[in-house]
Amino acid sequence: MIRILLIFLLAISTSSFAQTQQKAIDSLFYGKAGIRVQNPDVGLVVGIYQNGQTHYYSIGTRMVKGSAVVDSLTIFEIGSATKTLTALLLAIDIQHHRLAESDPIDRYLPVDISLPRNYRNKIKLTDLASHQSGLPNLSSDKYFESLLQKDPRNPFRFVDQKYLYRMLKETDTLMNYGKYQYNNYAFSLLGDLLARKNEMTFNTLITHDILHSLEMENTTFDNNRSTNVAGLYDQRGHPQEPMILKAASPAGGLKSNAVDLIKYLKAQISGTSTLEAAIRLTQKVYYKDNERMVGLGWDIKDDYYQKDGDTFGNSCLLRFSRKNGTAIVVLSNHQNGMLVRDAVDFIYAQINQVK
Repeated sequence: MIRILLIFLLAISTSSFAQTQQKAIDSLFYGKAGIRVQNPDVGLVVGIYQNGQTHYYSIGTRMVKGSAVVDSLTIFEIGSATKTLTALLLAIDIQHHRLAESDPIDRYLPVDISLPRNYRNKIKLTDLASHQSGLPNLSSDKYFESLLQKDPRNPFRFVDQKYLYRMLKETDTLMNYGKYQYNNYAFSLLGDLLARKNEMTFNTLITHDILHSLEMENTTFDNNRSTNVAGLYDQRGHPQEPMILKAASPAGGLKSNAVDLIKYLKAQISGTSTLEAAIRLTQKVYYKDNERMVGLGWDIKDDYYQKDGDTFGNSCLLRFSRKNGTAIVVLSNHQNGMLVRDAVDFIYAQINQVK
């Protein structure tokens, strides 16, 4: 009798969660100020994990004015959300004692690279992964401005390994070392150092250590793995080119879909993954000031972790809460970080009212 009652209560609870999700999604997609009204051309995919259940929702088409709809398997550029996986590679190496948490980057640089004496053995690998290295950022500095002048549609295609280490050689002063500055260059350099340490390409390393382990079969740096691919549009709906990042790929080069990303976020919550010890290390606070807390790759809030990702043509946001046992992925075929963030905020607030 007790067991029957428990099953009955669980069914009511599961139904309540599903109904709350559907109500939130209906309002987000079709409400008076919803996406269909405000952004009719956007193709959006939402993945929600809650109460042990996963549900996917979508609206719109892969291409503007197209007929093929977006769905849970549609591939999007996930941009800087890639950084969380690059940081996880670092954590895996730390957990396997292939390197130490306090190791300076100097130990893993090519033999012909010597850092200036004033910051030799100062920058830690974990500084790279928590945005406090003081190195150029390759997003709002002279290097990025120069790349934009060469090709405003695909500026990172010029960033190869030689470019990375030339930047390092030219850097004689760290800007506010130990202070937060969002840094694409630091993650690009980190990815190359980890690949060198493990004597394999970065693509092979991330595939072997993370993607295979978490069964993320549709996550890749390859542009040609699927025909179910989202279009690329800026916020105004102008078509964009696929990103070419080369040595900057560890900072933002992955493509993925909602199914794989929910698998990834479930691993962040569940505690059952083979990568659990390394995952927990990425969730540790490595930087904190009055405005933010940062882990290895993750932005940390009071009750959740998150990371956004914007390319020139797509946007995404990943959020999970170990406290609430919930995870949300939102992917857009338009570069519109505000739309994606507002969608995640709305869904998160709605579904956690059930708790």
